[in-house]
Amino acid sequence: MEINAITEDEIVVILSRDDVSLINNALNEVCNGIHLDYADLHMRMGFRRDEIQAILKTINHAARQMKELENRRRS
Repeated sequence: MEINAITEDEIVVILSRDDVSLINNALNEVCNGIHLDYADLHMRMGFRRDEIQAILKTINHAARQMKELENRRRS
């Protein structure tokens, strides 16, 4: 992981394939693995389940794109 920029509102980060996999797996476990009711999840994570699922969807999409690029390179 490499941090490219930090401002008051955002951090720009470059993630390796392993970083993406770790984040994807952790968010997937939070959303689909362990069962936390709405209040407990919000208290522990600070976000609603739908907000976490939206981030998971974005990370998952990026991971699939990385895999497609790798497959094209190998072809």
